[in-house]
Amino acid sequence: MNQTDLTLVDLPAARRALEELRNQGSHNPMAGPVSLHQVLHHCAQSLEYGLRGFPQLKPAWFRASIGPLAARVFLARGRLKHGLDAPIPGAPEIPREGDIAAAYTRLFAAIDSFEQAVLGKTALQPHFAYGTVAPADYARLQAYHIAEHLNALHR
Repeated sequence: MNQTDLTLVDLPAARRALEELRNQGSHNPMAGPVSLHQVLHHCAQSLEYGLRGFPQLKPAWFRASIGPLAARVFLARGRLKHGLDAPIPGAPEIPREGDIAAAYTRLFAAIDSFEQAVLGKTALQPHFAYGTVAPADYARLQAYHIAEHLNALHR
């Protein structure tokens, strides 16, 4: 699988892809510096922080210029590109190993909460880099984020 093999257009598609991965029973298919446990929690953090606020934000000038430009490029491409081993600024470190079932549960709950917020028109928090994003676009960016990490599983 290469980076363009898996395209996730929305969070329901991300959930289905994650359920498929979980059902395959793979506990740590990642090669390299980031484990499946870390990826699942990292993606959950991103969704959760979109609901309650990120611990650290890029400077206001960045969130008003470069960040939104990057988001628009990603939305136009239908995928994003970022450092796969880069933590969310200010987020707690995620252990390499841990309970995979609990990590999936956390990510599925985060997806559900984010979807409910978008559907219920609940205010989302500014992204640490993109700034304020329209809810539907924010959900798509979150799905692209998950897709990029899942695609990395088989590189």
